Amino acid sequence: RAPLKLLCDNMKYQILSRAFYGWLAYCRHLSTVRTHLSALVNHNIVSPDVPCNASSGLTVDIWQRYLQDSTSYEDQELLRLIYYGGIQHEIRKAVWPFLLGHYQFGMTEAERKEADDQIRTCYEHTMAEWLGCEAIVRQREKESHAAALAKCSSGASLDSHIQRMMHRDSTISNESSQSCSSGRQNHARLQSDSSSSTQVFESVDDVEQTEADAQLEDGKQSKIPNGTVPNGTCSPDSGHPSSQNFSIASGFSERSFSNEDSALEMNKSSASSQGKAGGSDVPAPPDPDGARQEEKLQGQDSLEGEFPTGGSVDFVPVGESSAGVLRDRDAVALTVVESWADSEAEKQSLVESEDNLSEEPEMESLYPQLDSLAVADLANSEASAVSSTGVTYSPELLDMYTVNLHRIEKDVQRCDRNYWYFTPANLEKLRNIMCSYIWQHIEIGYVQGMCDLLAPLLVILDDEALAFSCFTELMKRMNQNFPHGGAMDTHFANMRSLIQILDSELFELMHQNGDYTHFYFCYRWFLLDFKRELVYDDVFAVWETIWAAAHVSSAHYVLFIALALVEMYRDIILENNMDFTDIIKFFNEMAERHNTKQILKLARDLVYKVQTLIENK
Repeated sequence: RAPLKLLCDNMKYQILSRAFYGWLAYCRHLSTVRTHLSALVNHNIVSPDVPCNASSGLTVDIWQRYLQDSTSYEDQELLRLIYYGGIQHEIRKAVWPFLLGHYQFGMTEAERKEADDQIRTCYEHTMAEWLGCEAIVRQREKESHAAALAKCSSGASLDSHIQRMMHRDSTISNESSQSCSSGRQNHARLQSDSSSSTQVFESVDDVEQTEADAQLEDGKQSKIPNGTVPNGTCSPDSGHPSSQNFSIASGFSERSFSNEDSALEMNKSSASSQGKAGGSDVPAPPDPDGARQEEKLQGQDSLEGEFPTGGSVDFVPVGESSAGVLRDRDAVALTVVESWADSEAEKQSLVESEDNLSEEPEMESLYPQLDSLAVADLANSEASAVSSTGVTYSPELLDMYTVNLHRIEKDVQRCDRNYWYFTPANLEKLRNIMCSYIWQHIEIGYVQGMCDLLAPLLVILDDEALAFSCFTELMKRMNQNFPHGGAMDTHFANMRSLIQILDSELFELMHQNGDYTHFYFCYRWFLLDFKRELVYDDVFAVWETIWAAAHVSSAHYVLFIALALVEMYRDIILENNMDFTDIIKFFNEMAERHNTKQILKLARDLVYKVQTLIENK
């Protein structure tokens, strides 16, 4: 009996010991839950059936009664209906501003109208500010592209001129046939030695050579010693389209060194303007100082719209008949320009031929705008930091806005282009709202994904100012999910705690198969509030539930939706023993195929489970 009694005592002791340690482990588990998860849910459990069944959600009738008499329903009752049943689609445009904080529950119609007027005024003011900045940015970009293009073109012409100067005899033959022959030989050498980056512009020289020869023969018959044409079509004051803002820089860079005949004509005009040879056709020897001066003019950095003024040129605006006259010593530059711009038709044909030879689309659109480089437009071409409204923008602000503007335009053009709502006009609204928001938060700037958050708001509200206000309220929470915030790591840590406590078996699988308990596959879910995982109608339902849940069950409801997504496919994940790559691929393939109603129901059940666990019921 003694051994049997001892055995029974040992068994009793072991049972009590295991029970005690089980109870202790449970207490520790509850302590962990309270420590890590108690802040994730509201401790007050809201029933779906009290005071009435909320499965039907917020209907049109209930909302109309509330607008007529705001005391007929408590704010919490409306939020409870939305949390458990959603919002009827017809009234989403009216309800969403309340959920997002644009309106406050209980506001009268007059108060709501006043709030609308205030936000509209703010939006219009903000839009006027960034539009002024954008005009400056566009002007800077236009001038930079055109100046770079002109600089590249003038570089090719300068190279050809230098090589011709090196290979030319010390004296210039009076026979034009020898000059043309020499020009063609030098041009051939240039083509063989030049780099591939200037081939487009060198091919233009061939067109220029032929047309300049024809122009020279006609021009010699019609020119008079002062460098003008009898019919006056090339006079800067004539107002004719061909008299487009003559400038030394643009004239030399495009034509003065394109062929030998142009150089000869320049020398003839120099002699004519100085009164030494009258109307003689005998060319003067080349002036080395003049060549150096021309090279200096060509080398001017035109990126900032700076051109040599120095008092040597009187700038003549287009269309002003009495603005001023070029001085005598400037007749050389004017004659060089006129030698290739005698007629508007020839000039236009040259531009078209250059456009056809250009291969870059950006260069095609900018090449005809070379006239904007004329020194007559110096006041406009300089990149000014002052808008038309008189607001001054710092260079740092202009640079920051330029970067963000390019990012916004790229994302807007590819935002949900297959959805019926996003016509070009509505994409422009999307761009306006995003630019206005970024202008107010330029220190944060635009991050890819912000357009995804704005798009559903604009679809429902269909009003720029209202969507701007609601988006601003939404971003107060969502901003922390982007790289400049720190909420994403917190989401991952909370997901790890939730799944470890609520589904330890799945957690162990994740830990064993490559340890993807970091939950990086949830990144896009949290960043965009599941916008890319669901179709638009489901996005509307999920978003309004998230907004209502913050006041009903949990301010971190996105965690429970993410956990519900994982739990819904739990068996598939376990059966296929998925690793990190498998689970990413699986959820990417399942995007826009989820049963949203089932996911939302499962998420509410998980919230309730955590709430009861914390209360130790």
